Amino acid sequence: MDEMKSEPPKIKVVDRRKFSAEGDPVETPAPTAEEATEVAAPEASEPLETAAAEAPIPDREAVPPPTFTRDQPSQLFLELVTMLAGQAELLLVGAEDLPAQPAEAQRLIDYLGVLEEKTAGNLSEEEKKVLSSVLYQLRTFFLQRK
Repeated sequence: MDEMKSEPPKIKVVDRRKFSAEGDPVETPAPTAEEATEVAAPEASEPLETAAAEAPIPDREAVPPPTFTRDQPSQLFLELVTMLAGQAELLLVGAEDLPAQPAEAQRLIDYLGVLEEKTAGNLSEEEKKVLSSVLYQLRTFFLQRK
């Protein structure tokens, strides 16, 4: 019971902005030893989400980019084509709260067409087949719905 009546923890706000409201650089004093220990060591009662949110984020340069070859299909490319095709189909058909929007569907189909045109010669056989098949089906379905 005594724990419930104790004072809530005090919160200290430190302005760490590097520029003033006018855009002028602001000189920030070096943190005192007390401030440094407050920031560096989270309390045991602090939730895990807060401690995880303060964890350093690795540099993007440290993660090597994925390598692609023309012989193997890229899963990311196939996911992109599938995602755009699914959205186009949804816009052609409509849904409960979404009316059919053929103009927007046509735009997504055009995006896929541009993707096919610009990636010609750089796709694996499977990627090429999937993209051309999806485009043919969407264009046919678009003409039927028109």
